[in-house]
Amino acid sequence: MTIFEYLMVLVSIILGLGMTQALRGLSKIARSDAPYRALTLWVIVLIYLYMQVWWALWDLNEIAVWTQVYFSLIVFIPCAMFAATELLVPMGTTSETDWQAHFFKVRGWFFAAMLVFTVLATLETRILLGVPLTHPYRLMQVSVMVLEIIGFVTSNPRVHAWLPALVIAILFAGQAFFRLLPGLG
Repeated sequence: MTIFEYLMVLVSIILGLGMTQALRGLSKIARSDAPYRALTLWVIVLIYLYMQVWWALWDLNEIAVWTQVYFSLIVFIPCAMFAATELLVPMGTTSETDWQAHFFKVRGWFFAAMLVFTVLATLETRILLGVPLTHPYRLMQVSVMVLEIIGFVTSNPRVHAWLPALVIAILFAGQAFFRLLPGLG
């Protein structure tokens, strides 16, 4: 077993737990008496991000020297995602949960966790992979960060109805242009 494989075990466990939580949450929303479209789309965004992060982790297999700082940076990425997932679809919810009220109750914390995730993922590619700040993929990352900040500062339901759809479009565009194969093309 290489050091990369060894270190990715903990990351993989956290990603798997987060994906499970997101899928369980999606199931709860589907059985709910009061689903909320924006929250449902954010759960779908998270499921997609779990898969994308897993895919992108392969980029790190070439790193020869790992430090605890590097490892901590990598672990905090799925931790931020898991925090966002748990905030959005906590285990204690039921079919009677008013998902819209719940979303607006946790909105600030959710977008803060998502912003931490996006910033850490951006730092990871810069610090560990040496991807320049001028790489075209940064436009995708900055666009998502701007939308996360908007989600954090506004409680306007009309804005929140569009935010996850815009993030999905940005993520798909980024995937199509830069991530079809491992490595930031």
